[in-house]
Amino acid sequence: MSEEPRFPREPSVTPEQQSPKGIPRVPATPRDVIHILLGAFVLVLCFGVALTGALTRVWWVFAAAAVVAVIVIADIALALHRQQRLGGGPRSCG
Repeated sequence: MSEEPRFPREPSVTPEQQSPKGIPRVPATPRDVIHILLGAFVLVLCFGVALTGALTRVWWVFAAAAVVAVIVIADIALALHRQQRLGGGPRSCG
C-alpha cells in the first residue's frame, strides 16, 4: 500500500486579501475611504445640529442640516458604488 504524497493545502485567503491582523481587506481607494469616514463624521454633526434646530424651533437650521445630510448620504453612496466597481482583485476559492 503506497500512500499518496501529501501536499500542503492551499490557503483559502491570499496574503493580499488579508491584513497582518487577519482582517479581510477590501478593494478601495484612499479617496473613497476618506469620503466614507468624513461623511460619517459630518452625518453625526448634522444630526446634532438638526436636533438643536428642532428643539429651539429654528427651522431654517433644521432644514439646512437636513439638506447637508442628504448631500453627504449621496456622497457616501457614490463612494460605495465606486468601491464596488473596482473589482475584487486576486481571489482564491479554497
